[in-house]
Amino acid sequence: MTERVSSPTERKIDLGRLFLKSLGKKLAYGLVIAGLVCCAGGSCRSARLADHTTDPAGLKPITTPGKTGSEASPVTLNEVTGAYERVLDYACLYEKEERAISNGEKQTIRLSFRKPLDVRLEWLNDQGRVDQTAVYRQGFNEGKVLARRSGLLGSLAGKLRLDPNESLALSDSRHPITEVGLGKIIERALKDAANPRISSSYAGEETLDGRSSYKLDFTSTANEAVGGLEAARKSLIWIDRELKLPARLELYDAANALLERHRFKQVSINQKLSDKTFTL
Repeated sequence: MTERVSSPTERKIDLGRLFLKSLGKKLAYGLVIAGLVCCAGGSCRSARLADHTTDPAGLKPITTPGKTGSEASPVTLNEVTGAYERVLDYACLYEKEERAISNGEKQTIRLSFRKPLDVRLEWLNDQGRVDQTAVYRQGFNEGKVLARRSGLLGSLAGKLRLDPNESLALSDSRHPITEVGLGKIIERALKDAANPRISSSYAGEETLDGRSSYKLDFTSTANEAVGGLEAARKSLIWIDRELKLPARLELYDAANALLERHRFKQVSINQKLSDKTFTL
């Protein structure tokens, strides 16, 4: 990609303008949902994945291209689903890049997630300090996202209440806060694996930040959308060997150009996160 990438300073200035605008209006675009991935896990309504319609037992095996079924992926989506079902909450460092947002500039976010759908996002600046925070709790705050910026502008604007699906809130991301987390990645992988128009294959073992992971490849064979993203034709998912949970997701278009990258680091599960974590 050759597009000009906005600097962190420019991005902060833009956010400052948005918060100043919010003093006279309900909201400006994008503060909150900037990190929300595709990712990920949020539409679950219980400790189990709630929205997928696939029977995991009926999934076709994920095998190495050109090799026999005996050389299938060392990890199955059944195992990944089972591992996530045992997760009650988790905290991690979440890095995200979207080509459609700020020309793919990387954002670094502290993510806290508790089932069924409590989310806290803290955007970090270049010094590792929190620039802004967003909190969403399913069934609370009239379905609104609560958001606040750090520093003087945050003091002036106060706490914002945002509809997670309104067009202004989505101007800075493809994905609302209700789709953040690991569960949504798993849910979409299950659907892709069951789709006869999408091939599923094991692409080998790799090391991410010193941790072994299994790489899975989901590629459209008939111009089918992959990974829940309309423009995507290929999805690569890295599964942490120990946790058996997604560690990284990349989505590519038909020309094999990167559309999005989502990385989950330092994942700590079942930390007994309290209501305080999801209060702003």
